[in-house]
Amino acid sequence: MIGVGIAFVLLGIVFLFIVPWVGIPVGIVGLVLAILWFAGFGRRAARGEQAANRR
Repeated sequence: MIGVGIAFVLLGIVFLFIVPWVGIPVGIVGLVLAILWFAGFGRRAARGEQAANRR
C-alpha cells in the first residue's frame, strides 16, 4: 500500500504542473494512503504466540 501511496504522490506532483485540478486530488489520495500505512492500516495482524499456555 505504501508503494501505491508514493506513486500517487509522485503522479500528483507531475500532474500538478500539467493539469492542476487533477494533480491536487491525486496527491491528496497518495498522502492519505501513506498516512494510513504509517498508522498501521492495511497490515496483517501479528500472531500472538502464547507458548506458556500451550499444553
